[in-house]
This record gives sequence, structure tokens and C-alpha cells, in this order.
Amino acid sequence: MNKYTMELIGTFFLVLTIGMTVIVGGSGVIPPLAIGSILMVMIFAGGHISGGHYNPAVTLGVWLQGR
Repeated sequence: MNKYTMELIGTFFLVLTIGMTVIVGGSGVIPPLAIGSILMVMIFAGGHISGGHYNPAVTLGVWLQGR
């Protein structure tokens, strides 16, 4: 259950960051840095718990393979 909770939290923050950079309409180098930074922080914070996928498609693929 901890794996799924960490995936949910990480995906939430990643989607929130992407949404906020798109809604504001930022251009230049800041939106990619913000997205990369939040992904890096979530991988360091919870990668050892859940594997650090933070992409529902990857998580579904790994689950279907039984890994």
C-alpha cells in the first residue's frame, strides 16, 4: 500500500507542476526546470519506496508484467 500511496503523491505533484506551468503560460527555460526539479525531488524522496515511476502508464505496464 505504501508503494501506491507514494506513486499517487508523486504523480499528483508532477501533474500539479505541469498544470501550473501550462496555465500560467510560461515560456522560456523556467517551465522545464520546474518540471524537472519536481520530478528529481520526488524520485529522491520516494523512489526507494515505489520505484520512482510517477507515470501511470509505466506503473500499469510494470503491474501487467507482474514485476
